[in-house]
Parts: sequence; C-alpha cells; structure tokens
Amino acid sequence: MKVLVLHGSPRRGGDSDTLVGRLLDGLKEAGRPEVVEFYANELHIRPCQGCLACNRPPDYACAIQDDMQAITSAFAEANLVIFSTPMYWGYMTAQLKAVVDRMEAIAHEKYFKGKVIVLVATYRHHVESTVAFFHRVFPFFGADVEVLTFRSFDPKTERDLPASSSPKKLAEAFELGRRLATRA
Repeated sequence: MKVLVLHGSPRRGGDSDTLVGRLLDGLKEAGRPEVVEFYANELHIRPCQGCLACNRPPDYACAIQDDMQAITSAFAEANLVIFSTPMYWGYMTAQLKAVVDRMEAIAHEKYFKGKVIVLVATYRHHVESTVAFFHRVFPFFGADVEVLTFRSFDPKTERDLPASSSPKKLAEAFELGRRLATRA
C-alpha cells in the first residue's frame, strides 16, 4: 500500500500529527505501507492562479512550477491519501487549502478513482464545513472518504485537551488504520 500524508498544521507534533501517527501505527500493524509525508507549511506552493493551463492540451498540466509537482506525483501513486489539519475559523488551514486548490490540475477521475481519502481534523468549535467539503468533492471523482475528527476543547471546563490525553480517540485512529490496511 502506498500512503500519502499531507500535513496542514503549521506546527509539527500537534494534535493532528498525533492522530495521524496512531492511524499509521494501525496501518503498519497490518502490513508494510510505503508512506510519503509532506508538511505544507514547509513547502513552496503558490496559490492557484486560475489560468486554466491544466485544462488545455497537450499537457493538461499546471503552469506553476514549485513544490506541488512532488505532491502531485506522490498523489498519483498513492492508494491512500491522508489530509491532516487543525481547523482555523472552522476550515482547514490556509497551507492545506493552497495544496487542495492546486489539485485543480489533477481534478480528473483517473487520479482519484479507487483511492481512499482520509480527513483527520482537529477542532475547538467547528469542523462541519471541511467535513462537508471532503464528502462532497472527493466522491465526485470516484474516491472513498473516511473522516476522523477530534474536538480539542472542553466547553464545560473551557480547557484545551491534547489528543494524546484521549485514549478513546487514539484507539479510534489506530483502528481506522487497521481497517484501511485491509482495503488496499
């Protein structure tokens, strides 16, 4: 199984990374996945310019040359793609959104059909918009979608809760990895 992880958090080692780590542990218990990881905050990815070069023959390729080509190549080879992000103002981070926007160049069924797309999202108050986006867009291109969310804020105590302090959520991430390993 070939796995691509797209980390959207600007901070390494946070809640979304913790959950992805457990998910990958579950995958590894069931096999030997080849994992490629990208941290969007550490890459040079320009925003989509809407030029539509990716829709013109003969190349049908993005006109922008930057770190996105490495992601596109890894995406094409992956069976499983994990998008990992905390929610900022109720949506994925700007870093991950730039990556997703640039996927306009590969918005064709041939890149998505048969893949499993996983959203790992951590949030304090709202996650619904990003979850709805994943459920709406990726199946349109023939991909299956799985979602794992974690609320990192307890409204009763008004305290932040690290994912590492939630055995139930860590186990859920691990089991999702084990289950996904059997699908590929």
